[in-house]
Amino acid sequence: MLVCVDTIYLDSLAALNLTADYLLLLASGRVAGAVLHRGRILLAAALGAAWALASVVPGWGFASHPAVKIALGVGMSLIAYGSDRRFWRCCALFFAMSALFGGAVWGAALLFGYDAGGRLYVPLSFRTLALSFALCYAAVTLLFRRRAARERRIAPLELRLGGKSALLRALADTGCSLADPVSGRAAVVADAAAMAPLLGGVVDISFAASAAEELAARPGLAGRVSLIPFRAVGVPGSMLAAVRPDEALFEGRRVDVLVALGRIDEAEYDAIVPEYL
Repeated sequence: MLVCVDTIYLDSLAALNLTADYLLLLASGRVAGAVLHRGRILLAAALGAAWALASVVPGWGFASHPAVKIALGVGMSLIAYGSDRRFWRCCALFFAMSALFGGAVWGAALLFGYDAGGRLYVPLSFRTLALSFALCYAAVTLLFRRRAARERRIAPLELRLGGKSALLRALADTGCSLADPVSGRAAVVADAAAMAPLLGGVVDISFAASAAEELAARPGLAGRVSLIPFRAVGVPGSMLAAVRPDEALFEGRRVDVLVALGRIDEAEYDAIVPEYL
């Protein structure tokens, strides 16, 4: 992405492009459901800002060649998301959001009566750039959320504990990132009522600490119970009682997870698992 003002000040050019690229990379990774490493994203954005500076150096017109831009975008994506299995999705989203953002900025310039002509730079304020970015982010997020809703993935989750087993229907959710802060194990959220056959009866989960005490006192569960902090929409912070099963199979594959007890009022599924499992 390349944005600037009429008179080219290198500090303004670098700051604008660093900010724009950082936000675009961050938003692309978030929409794609990738694990975000903000330091790596900042480094990738710095590469984009360096390219913006190089593109205005006299005699460096090759920096604006389409092949160079494509290589730059892939390189920035590698830095930001190279270790994520959703890399190509993140990369495609980054290119798409950059194109949308560039078009929005260009459109805003025309709306405010500026004839951009064939120039590379559009003289807009930070406020206008922020508004353009927000609109693009909202559009892309809405598009991918609708697509995700159509492609909802529900798969069997089999849990085994103390010679008992329970077969749940689990929704793979990109927004689920629950994990035990001590062991680092991923955690799935299962409906407490659906877990009753595995735990020797229904557990009152109104208060997580009380639920954990009750579970720990049950036969075979000593040393398997913990409390996991979580956040959700409308819930700034709370705890869930969780149990470590003997074995967990998601889509037939063994996964090392904890099972947190919650309330899931859905007819289609009774557990939620991180999409990356």
